[in-house]
Amino acid sequence: MPLLDSEAIILRASAFAEADKLVSFFTRRLGRLRGVAPRARRSRRRFGAALEPLSHVRLWFYERERHELVTLSESELIEAYWDPRGDYSRTLALHHLVELSERLLPEREPAEKAFRLLLAVLAELKHADSPRIPLNYFQLWMVRLAGWLPTLDSCSRCGKPLADEPAYADPSRGQIVCPRCRRPGMRLLSPAVRQAALQMLALPLPKLSLPAWDEQPAGQLQDLLLDIVEAHGEQKLVTRELLREKA
Repeated sequence: MPLLDSEAIILRASAFAEADKLVSFFTRRLGRLRGVAPRARRSRRRFGAALEPLSHVRLWFYERERHELVTLSESELIEAYWDPRGDYSRTLALHHLVELSERLLPEREPAEKAFRLLLAVLAELKHADSPRIPLNYFQLWMVRLAGWLPTLDSCSRCGKPLADEPAYADPSRGQIVCPRCRRPGMRLLSPAVRQAALQMLALPLPKLSLPAWDEQPAGQLQDLLLDIVEAHGEQKLVTRELLREKA
């Protein structure tokens, strides 16, 4: 039973048994895992503050054959991103990152791109004036990495390029179509939102320039992406309703 170590991002930590913690975490090398931190509720000596949600840490742990949960040995904090004194919008955004990560990242599947994405978004959220752009960026890239993002620059049905005209989305079918191919009930997707999404796919988060990115376009893109997530997962996102209420 060798001792393993990896960079990781803590997703959740909750009470487990009499004195332990059950920890959900996302590692750079091994993907998303769950494990038990023995006696973590009684003593902070071995784990300190390195099991707080959305902390970037180095973890050491044991993995036993035919055991679903690993056993955490110790942890070292690299950087903390959770601020209990933060404003409600940012705190809600962090909760949403956790829910999307646990929903879209299968257990024990390495996902280096998703790990780097989550770290980049956490760093931007720590300093951004508003969580809108980092949150949309994370939602967009997670849907793309899952393989669910429809083509944004051409009609999914006829192949016609979508220039400066409105497009219409059918999340359940994974389609974005031109006005000619539109069917009843499809969701409007404005040219400005599509162009912003294409910019998010082309540029690193710190280099984005979306000065007019207010609640309306952010909400339009978010609704499309979360519709796609819920259609594929066949389950509602808990934080989605809270985000809608906040808007």
